[in-house]
Amino acid sequence: MSLNVCEIFYSIQGEGPNIGKPAVFLRLAGCNLKCKWCDTKYALNLANFESMTNKKIIQKIKKYACKNLVITGGEPLLQQDSLKELLEGLYGYKIEMETNGSLPLKIKNKFEQINCSPKLTSSGNVAYPLKLLPDNKNVAYKFVLCKKSDVDEIKAFCRKYKIPKEKIWLMPEGSKRKIVIKRSIWLIEICKKEGYNFSPRLHIMLWGGKRGI
Repeated sequence: MSLNVCEIFYSIQGEGPNIGKPAVFLRLAGCNLKCKWCDTKYALNLANFESMTNKKIIQKIKKYACKNLVITGGEPLLQQDSLKELLEGLYGYKIEMETNGSLPLKIKNKFEQINCSPKLTSSGNVAYPLKLLPDNKNVAYKFVLCKKSDVDEIKAFCRKYKIPKEKIWLMPEGSKRKIVIKRSIWLIEICKKEGYNFSPRLHIMLWGGKRGI
């Protein structure tokens, strides 16, 4: 089987619970949502992907001396039938996945960590039902905020789906260092007040919007 791949590279995790950890990134192409502030629009254009066999993908991943793998997109679960086969060939890896939570997870017991990022209405998307619920102990919820009032929508969302605060990370929207730092200042105060976890965008703060790093 094969997957539509946008890029494979080695860097550090810049967001969420595993921030700072070295990891190989497998970015899959295509997404079912359209966020107006999306910073990986190149992954949405199907002209920018390469159809790779799972064998070739594994070979590229194993070139790096790192056993942490982050699968991101786009939306990886659009290709989860092929993805399931790929994961079976990656014995010994700690695998983390990024998903928007709009699609049900059919792959069981393969992920060390799942970062679910439900999109708020400020993203430009219509609200959708969460398909990845907090009864999965490996799931963390990462919300991207553009403005302070977004926190009210997050509170209502977490009450609806009974998501505990220790599973929630708030992250500033922005693809430029200056904007991320500016929003981080007020967002940290919200996290302190409400008891949420704060996640910076470390890769943006270090390298801006540069790809593959």
